[in-house]
Amino acid sequence: MSSTVIIIGVIVNILSVVGVVITNKYITEVDGFQFMVFLSFLHFSFTTIGTRALLKGEIFAFKDAPLSGILPVAVGSLLSVAFMNLNLAHNSVGFYQLSKLACIPFTLLVQYVAYKQSVSRMIQFTLIPITFGVGYATVYDLSLNAVGLIFAVCAVVATALAQIFTNTYQKSLDCNAMQLLYHTSPYISLGMLIMCAFFDDLHQFAHFKYTPDCVLRIVVSCVFALGVNISNYLVLGKTSPLTYQVLGHMKTVLILVLGFTVFNKPVDMRNVLGIAIAMVGVVSYTEIRRRESTPPVLPTSSSSSSSDRSNNNK
Repeated sequence: MSSTVIIIGVIVNILSVVGVVITNKYITEVDGFQFMVFLSFLHFSFTTIGTRALLKGEIFAFKDAPLSGILPVAVGSLLSVAFMNLNLAHNSVGFYQLSKLACIPFTLLVQYVAYKQSVSRMIQFTLIPITFGVGYATVYDLSLNAVGLIFAVCAVVATALAQIFTNTYQKSLDCNAMQLLYHTSPYISLGMLIMCAFFDDLHQFAHFKYTPDCVLRIVVSCVFALGVNISNYLVLGKTSPLTYQVLGHMKTVLILVLGFTVFNKPVDMRNVLGIAIAMVGVVSYTEIRRRESTPPVLPTSSSSSSSDRSNNNK
């Protein structure tokens, strides 16, 4: 893959990830479109069509996969996306981002309890500022409410399980991200449509008055959602772990800054301090993860010998 395509993927990824969060929040806050599960249905319907168009354009290759392997990933993603969008609708952008950070320690906890998978002592130390920062910021979040907190907890649990299911079944299915998305998106769309009856007010939905601007923002939100999935495929594994790590932190900071500025919400500096502490933990966590996953560099003499043997074998 050329460097130009990767750079385009990076730019699209940043714009899409930040754009979909801010646009979704704008749709609920300003347009009054409170039907987030239906919006998620539109996202995945659009993604279903988009992945089939990309397959026709030979952007990725088709790979068959059994339904028994697809359904757990689809259900996990369905619950994760639905509850995360409900979390965003009922909470501030800042608290929404905090709940996403909380997925890290909870995922590690589930992996330890269910699969007996442990992490290094250094990784464990990074969880201290993450959990403390999330807790501290939560206490001083001026917009926090009971319903929003419930949706946030459900979102964290669902996202942790979705990540574990995806990692487990993607390896067994031997599918890349786009191939897996191709198979799961129709089932997620159907699941979202069913969940609308339970989480969206259908009476208000039937009487909602759409404006041209609102419809345009919904379409833009769907485009951003597709852009997130495509650009993740273009960027993930094509850039260095450090680059991908920095991109992740950049998107988090951009979303937090725009969340505070665009929606002009009252801010408690103790809430900001909690977010900053949690971010320090996340940066430390991802950096230690990167170092632990990087193979040790061989001594120069060994490297030269290996290179010579490789050349001799050609």
